[in-house]
Amino acid sequence: MDDWWTELEGDVLACLRTAGAIPPAEVGRRLGVSEDSAASLLAMLAREGKVRIALVELVAEPRS
Repeated sequence: MDDWWTELEGDVLACLRTAGAIPPAEVGRRLGVSEDSAASLLAMLAREGKVRIALVELVAEPRS
């Protein structure tokens, strides 16, 4: 892949090595990107078998 992706991938993996299991929002905070961007990055890395996404939280549905 491109150098920017290699660098970003390395940053994400280094973050996880240092912090351990953390939510995407925290990955984003540590890397200076949004939670959505971090979640997308993590999903790509999960597809490549480099990380495992272990938890998913259901957002409360508004009551009618």
